[in-house]
Amino acid sequence: MYTWVMKTVWSYFIAYQRKHFDWKMYGVILIFIIICIIINYRLDFEDSIIDSYHGSPIKWLWMFLFHTFPFVSVSLIIYAFGKEKSWLSSKNYWLKIFVGFGLLAFDRSFYGFSVWFQDLPKAEFYFIIKCLSWASSLILVVIPMLLLYPVLEKDQEKNGYGLKWKKFDPKPYCFLLFIAAIFIGIGSFLSEINEYYPRYLTSGASRYLSANPETPEWQTLLFYELCYGSNFISVELIFRGFLIFAFTRTLGSYAVLPMVATYAFLHFGKPLGETISSVFGGYILGIISYNSRNIWGGIFIHLGVAWLMELFGWLQQ
Repeated sequence: MYTWVMKTVWSYFIAYQRKHFDWKMYGVILIFIIICIIINYRLDFEDSIIDSYHGSPIKWLWMFLFHTFPFVSVSLIIYAFGKEKSWLSSKNYWLKIFVGFGLLAFDRSFYGFSVWFQDLPKAEFYFIIKCLSWASSLILVVIPMLLLYPVLEKDQEKNGYGLKWKKFDPKPYCFLLFIAAIFIGIGSFLSEINEYYPRYLTSGASRYLSANPETPEWQTLLFYELCYGSNFISVELIFRGFLIFAFTRTLGSYAVLPMVATYAFLHFGKPLGETISSVFGGYILGIISYNSRNIWGGIFIHLGVAWLMELFGWLQQ
């Protein structure tokens, strides 16, 4: 198992590097990502500025620009180095920018649940909204994206943005998850991480349970973690699915690179170490997704890592 995993992943990685690696271009992209990370964590840009518009329709525009900026910026860097140039004048590229990032911005700015459930008692309201904010992506992003797929990709490979289950073998990813668990266990001793996890402790479940003493805690825990985990299915579909497979027509296999920068932006607001690791993790998962033509490996690992972070966060309390 170990040999198979290493050979397969390594062969994907080496093949991609041989075709795409340009140290100058990679250096410029890396510097761009580093500058963006520094600016965000110095100014607390997403949490203090963008999130201050929560409940306002203008937040959709903020989120659209926030996630479009790194993708288009890295596309321009690729263009500047003469790798892929057709995307700049491609209607297909800009249509998918509007559709994909429009749905992502809609999901990240949606506040309808707060209005619909505002009459609930405060303890129930807070917990339910926290859970629905994680699960909403399945409704607001995944379903619309799959419905639009036949229209956007009518003359492309029919792999459902990587959701085809064909030939997916979860066993190799169990090994990768085991390796990840070791690093997560070590990282859980860092105060920055164990102050952030488990997310369940910030869900308002304790207040909900106080108001509903007949409810066993395992039910609130299970409900929250299922909602929390469902969010990562959407993340993989968008980042390892849509942002790679939808843009291969215009960016070719270079589509992995702007995806990585955009994925880093998604982690702004989380611990700095997690944001930095997302750059490397996103790059590797992007290469695996591109070569295997499916995103189930990424979903398996992402869900596993998310729940392991929760578990180790619990153990550190």
